[in-house]
This record gives sequence, C-alpha cells and structure tokens, in this order.
Amino acid sequence: MKFLLVVTFLVSVGFSQVIKVSKQQQVDLGIKTQNITLMKSILNGPYTGRVVMNKKDIISISSNVEAVVDDIFVSELEHVKKGQKLLTLKSNALLNLQQEYIEANLEDTNAKQNYKRNKKLHVEGIISKKKLLLSQKLQKSTSVRVRLSANKLFSNGFTPKMLQTLKRTNTPFPKITIFAPKAGVVHTVNVNIGSYVVGEDKMVEIYGDGKRFIAITIPVKDLDTIHVGDVSSFANYKATVSAIGNIVHVSSQSVLVKALIIDAKNIMINRVYEVSIATSVANVYKIKKTALVYDGNKAIVFKKVVSGFEVIDVEIIKEGQNCYIVKALLTGGDILAARATSALLSAKENEGE
Repeated sequence: MKFLLVVTFLVSVGFSQVIKVSKQQQVDLGIKTQNITLMKSILNGPYTGRVVMNKKDIISISSNVEAVVDDIFVSELEHVKKGQKLLTLKSNALLNLQQEYIEANLEDTNAKQNYKRNKKLHVEGIISKKKLLLSQKLQKSTSVRVRLSANKLFSNGFTPKMLQTLKRTNTPFPKITIFAPKAGVVHTVNVNIGSYVVGEDKMVEIYGDGKRFIAITIPVKDLDTIHVGDVSSFANYKATVSAIGNIVHVSSQSVLVKALIIDAKNIMINRVYEVSIATSVANVYKIKKTALVYDGNKAIVFKKVVSGFEVIDVEIIKEGQNCYIVKALLTGGDILAARATSALLSAKENEGE
C-alpha cells in the first residue's frame, strides 16, 4: 500500500520529474536524507612519476680539437659553481687556433687603418672610388675572419676575458683552462690526467642547476580530468602541471604529463614516486553510495524539494569506498534521499503505468 501511494503522487514539472511525497509518507517509507558536500577539487591517482630535468641543463664538456688532459680539478658528484675550474688541456691544435686569431686580428687592424686612410684620400681626390671599395671589402673580410677565429676559440673553452688577453698581448696560452659554464653537480668525469682526447670526446658531464620536473604516466581514460595548472603532490614535494602529452604509449595506453616541481632542492634525478594530482572542478559533489541509483544505464539521485523529491541526472567522476564523486546540477545546500531510494525509483519507473 505504501508503494502504491508513492506512485500515485508522481508528477512532471518542466523537464524535471518530481515525486510528490508528504512528510508522513517519507516517514512511512523510511526515507533518510543527507547533505551533499561541494568539491572544489578532486584527487586523481596515484600515478607513477619520475623526476627529470631539461636536456639543456645536461652540460657536456668536450674538446673540439685533439688535446691532452693536463690537470683535473673536480670529481664526480661534486657541486661546482659557475666559472669554477674543471680541467686544463695542452694542445698544438689550440696553439694553432690562437695563432690564427692573432694573425687575423693584426690583419684586421691594418685593414681598418688602410680603409680609414683611403676614405680621406678619396675625399681629397687622390685615389679612385674603385680603390676605396677594394679596401672596404678587405676590411670586411678580415673582420669576418676575426669573428670566425674567436668563435673557434670560444667553442674550445676560451672565455671573453682570455680572448681580450690574447688580443692585447699577442701571446698564446700554453694551456687552456676549461671552466664550468653553469652551477650544478658533476655527474661524470670521463678522463684522467694524461688522457688523449679528440674532437667531441665528452670529458666532463654536469647536471646544471635549473628547473626540475616530475614526468607522470597517466592512463588515457583519466586525461579528461587533468588540466594544465593542476597541482600534483608526491613525498614532501608539490608540482604544477605544465604540459600534457598527446602521444599514447602503445602497450600501456598511457600519456606522459609533465609537472614543474615547485621547490626541487636536493631532489634526486630519475627517482620514481607515487604522484597524486588535484584538479579544480565545478558542479562536483560527494554523496553517499546509497543516494545513487541507476535508471537503466543512467545514474540518478533524488533531491529533496518542498513537495517531495526531484529526479537529478548525475555523472560519476570517481568512486570511493563509501561514496561517489559526481557531477550534477546541484548546489551546496541541497539534500538528497540516501535511504529507501528503491521506492522512489520504482515510482519513477511506473510513471506511465
């Protein structure tokens, strides 16, 4: 009799359905209610993440010419500062490059003086326009040669200060000292004193100070809930999602998500962590599992209104042990039926009978 009484009071209002149930009928049916909880964010995961760094911060110290290692000033795992000595090299090839720079610089100085003199002579009508242009062309050519020679020296460990000294004294350095281009940690030292190195041989590798990221493996099915700007957490660290990949790993059907670690001091590169990601949400609520029922394949809840209960469609975002996280057109103050919902569902199903 109680069940039939509920069916009798089923009505439709606009596009929503309201099951009219009096207070006494609610008591008779044993309907209990719950206050819903508004969720400003939801926690996804845990996922597997690995600490990584930008490739530009992995610094390889090499010699572009044949040389012999004269001395080494650092060891593996040592912290170095920018400008700190790493090693010294002896090389006939480097001496030749320095001599080439000295000669190019002297020729450039002479060419500039000749061009300056010829400009004056041309104005006075003593030399032709053709001779002036030839001297200008020579001056430009020698300037280019100086720049090329300087770049070769820079690529072999020269600093601007060393180049200025070489230009001023015209005396080659017998040894070349290689300095750390950036502060960081020496990852590997691949040479010994007396080692013979050839072009592109990696002598020292430094993991430079810089940004650190957590590369997180996210299943494709979870990508819709992850956004750039979401905050991830692992161990005692936090990171902000900065990039979401669009290449799916075939076997795992996952995508890499990159998050910038907010304070990465002393963090270990390549260490693996379990990572959770908090993503901001709207119209998302936590409800008891007993408040949700299925109408066919559609998940619904019953919101308490003045005359009874309104049928509300919901989308399940996440399932917990005793609750669901759902998306629905509700407000934070709404109250849902959380017990005896089967009677309300039966009333809805029998609407047309």
